Amino acid sequence: MLSRIAGNLFWMGRYLERTEHISRFAQAHYFFSIDAPKSIKKEHILESVLNMAGSYVEYIGLQNKMETDEVAYFIGLNDYNSSSIKQSVCQARENARGAKDSISTELWESINTYYHYVKSMDKAKFEEIGIFGFSKKVIELNAIINANVDNTLLHDEAWSIIHLGKHIERTTQIIRIIVTKINDINRIPKKEYYNMIELFENVNLLKSTEAYDMSKIHYREVPNVSHSLEFLTLNRNFPKSIVYNLRHIENCLLRITNVSKHQPNSLEFYASKLLSTVQYTSIQDIEKEPLAFYHDLLNKVAKLADMLEIKYLQY
Repeated sequence: MLSRIAGNLFWMGRYLERTEHISRFAQAHYFFSIDAPKSIKKEHILESVLNMAGSYVEYIGLQNKMETDEVAYFIGLNDYNSSSIKQSVCQARENARGAKDSISTELWESINTYYHYVKSMDKAKFEEIGIFGFSKKVIELNAIINANVDNTLLHDEAWSIIHLGKHIERTTQIIRIIVTKINDINRIPKKEYYNMIELFENVNLLKSTEAYDMSKIHYREVPNVSHSLEFLTLNRNFPKSIVYNLRHIENCLLRITNVSKHQPNSLEFYASKLLSTVQYTSIQDIEKEPLAFYHDLLNKVAKLADMLEIKYLQY
């Protein structure tokens, strides 16, 4: 496969996965803003959404106040926000167009439908349906696209490259969500209602990653922060956990190279080593310095993506 085509498929997978996580985080925080205790300021919830989406600095540069409608529109459709859902969808569609001969008609049409949905959405219509309605539609359209990736493509090299983009982006976004919520919890004043607010923030972390129901089943109780970090980082069977996605990254690389042993310092060796390091880390080790652990892990995933770019995607 040409490196150009591989790059198109890889970034198509990344951009599509990115839009889903930003949408789900925004949707969870929409409900959180309604149910949250009065001691949690609305501005803090909006800042959390902007931080997770990587849009805080750009928003502050354009807006003076934290307004719910303005923040929602900024992360959803604002053309001046390079991290908006709209911009990511446009990038995904452009990459899909560049690899059109390598994907199915069904997949192309579902991506094109997604593109035209966000392009046709103006500010008035967005404000009418709100961030909940918009994010719900985004999540539904992503589900259709993911189904077409898995059900209409050969599970060959092209499929593996799309999934590499998907799982690298999912790992990145899960880490960003965890870091955002740890920072949100750390800013809670150690006062009378600390435990209640911490519970709200923790539930919101789980809702943002679709992990609330499965974590309750796994732990047989409403999980605490320690359980949530363990579940989202180390659980081998949950599709949104870091270990689960690192394992799929390794599998995709093995499928592409078709060899079982790799040289030290190679991309494949680095991916396998990163998986082993994380999956044999205990929650007790993570909790010693959680922010340091997740920032370091985020840097290592970024290095993995850079190594992949150099080896397979540059042209």
